[in-house]
Amino acid sequence: MNRLLMLALAAATLSGCSSLEATSAWKGRPVGELIDYFGVPRQIMVAPDQDLVVLRYIRESDYISREAAGTYTGPQGGQLVHAEYWEDVRHSGSCEINVFINRARLVEKVRANGRCAPIEMAPKGA
Repeated sequence: MNRLLMLALAAATLSGCSSLEATSAWKGRPVGELIDYFGVPRQIMVAPDQDLVVLRYIRESDYISREAAGTYTGPQGGQLVHAEYWEDVRHSGSCEINVFINRARLVEKVRANGRCAPIEMAPKGA
């Protein structure tokens, strides 16, 4: 239970870091640069309470890790042995990136949710 809680907390922290880094990299930049970098948004919404337009991007963030698949403890060749079996396991996830654009068509803020750590949120050197 504690391990699951720590994993969830780490994921939430990494997601928050992605949002902060992306906001600092994109804040005040023209929306055209953002679209050149991320491409066409999956969804365009309006946030009337904030007088902003929201561009939503979804990025898949699959990864493969080597994990213990099973163990065997028992006799083998006249001796007691303990063997572990490993295999590659694919983990899938996605990152939702919401970019808030103001009336001047400049990026106001960026919010990322999900598994966003492996996603490049801004051009290198930005």
